Amino acid sequence: MDALKHWINHASRYCLNRSLGLLLIRFSLGLVFLMHGWMKIHNIPMVEGMFVHFGLGSWVGDFIAWLEVIGGIAMVLGVLTRVIGVIFGIEMLVAIFLTGFSRGFYQPHEMEILLMLISFGLAFSGSGKYSLWKMECDDCGGMLCDRGTTCPVK
Repeated sequence: MDALKHWINHASRYCLNRSLGLLLIRFSLGLVFLMHGWMKIHNIPMVEGMFVHFGLGSWVGDFIAWLEVIGGIAMVLGVLTRVIGVIFGIEMLVAIFLTGFSRGFYQPHEMEILLMLISFGLAFSGSGKYSLWKMECDDCGGMLCDRGTTCPVK
């Protein structure tokens, strides 16, 4: 039994890589937003009409489509991960309230809730070390910390 416990502990330590986990989460979230934004750009009249139907301007459809494409690419690359995470989370929260709750809360909004929680989760956890531009400090978590004079941990 001790040999099995030793092997499991050894294997689990070998497989522990938080940054790789964050990369996979960032990649999947960014890809979903990129593909949905790309679809919106190629169907922009329909998207503009949908936002006008919700009582918003048609420009909101253009903005959301490009936000999802550019933000999705940035998320995949690990650029402004925490900022984009907050923006995507707010976007999904607004989408949930715009579409209403006539058919219930959870079931008609499963995808939006999942994307919102993953987005806010990345906003709290950051991009990890496998990113093009890692903004958060490993020591204090501050964005754009210079890890020298302004880092409160050092």
